[in-house]
Amino acid sequence: MSETISIPLSKRVGGIGPSATLAASERANQLRAQGVDVLDLGPGQPDFDTPEHIRDAGVRAIREGRTRYTPAAGIPDLREAIADMYSHREGVVYRPNEVMVTAGGKQGLFNIFAAVLNPGDEVIVPTPYWVSFPEQIKLAGGIPVYVDTEESDAFSLRAETILDAVTDRTRMVVLNTPSNPSGAVIGREQMQDLARLAIERGIYLLVDECYAALIYDGAEHVTPLVVGPEAQNITILCGSCSKAYAMTGWRIGYVAAPAPLIKACSSLQGHSTSNATSISQYAALEAITGDQTPVRQMLTTFAERRDAVIPRIREIPGMTTVEPRGAFYAFPNISELLNDELPTSADFATWLIDECHVVTVPGTAFGRDGHLRLSYATSMSVLEEALDRIAAACEKLA
Repeated sequence: MSETISIPLSKRVGGIGPSATLAASERANQLRAQGVDVLDLGPGQPDFDTPEHIRDAGVRAIREGRTRYTPAAGIPDLREAIADMYSHREGVVYRPNEVMVTAGGKQGLFNIFAAVLNPGDEVIVPTPYWVSFPEQIKLAGGIPVYVDTEESDAFSLRAETILDAVTDRTRMVVLNTPSNPSGAVIGREQMQDLARLAIERGIYLLVDECYAALIYDGAEHVTPLVVGPEAQNITILCGSCSKAYAMTGWRIGYVAAPAPLIKACSSLQGHSTSNATSISQYAALEAITGDQTPVRQMLTTFAERRDAVIPRIREIPGMTTVEPRGAFYAFPNISELLNDELPTSADFATWLIDECHVVTVPGTAFGRDGHLRLSYATSMSVLEEALDRIAAACEKLA
């Protein structure tokens, strides 16, 4: 038998870790395969079907033979629709050449980091952060620089929070609003201050706004363009059809940014995935331009769940939580429940799976140990049973 040759992998991939959210779902599936009654509060996707009129558009695209390559940056009609959406929403003019379509919001972010960053460039990442921000930055050769938002301030990001972290190597600040995992929404005044700082320092503000349609209590979604057209050159908007339209599997995201950056991202995409799936693009066109009633209905349901879940979490001894203003996650603080046997949130999340068969995502995945992320993108019956199990398990730690 010939000797096996071990060829080392690149340092690039050796330095990244697996997605904690996907790992949580995989653990849940493993337990279910063993016959365990698992309740999964880990997934970051709506528990609704894609609205019927959007599905119909996808079927129609297949029947009409729209199954060939498209331009790498997306079909013209969809790019124009996205440009029109942003122009109307932001009060500034966006043209189709300032927009591109990607295979999910995640690819849009990856393209941006790869197109902007050189080795050693810094990107400010507020914590808690979405799990893939640091890994994508590192893959692009950049250095994530973490700044902590304050739980006592509902995880709000303020310009003074990042001021000391800005250096001559800073190229970008990541703004995730509404936030995954905390549900925090950056307010108008805070965004104005951030935009003015970015304009003064000549750095990009990258706004991951995948949950922009899912905001509660009359909260307002704002971007750096709240200060006017002068912010357009430093603003990168990254959105997605996944959350608002329950289209996670269709894999459609989009980016709006200065035309030179879009051109660079399109070239990059042309040599990686090429276009996003043609069928999905036609479905996305219907999603963005068609009836928005299903979005409002989903938001109403998420708000009802949030209003039921947050008080239940606060009743669990040792847990506290900020009320999320957007997205569909709670991010409770479990610091009082940690001990020598369960020193980290990762240990605690594993213990919950073993002790009561409830899957959550540890705060360590989001740069904030001492927390868990609980998704309420599932039925009330599942949420109630899961919280009953968690409460019973936590009583054993008292």
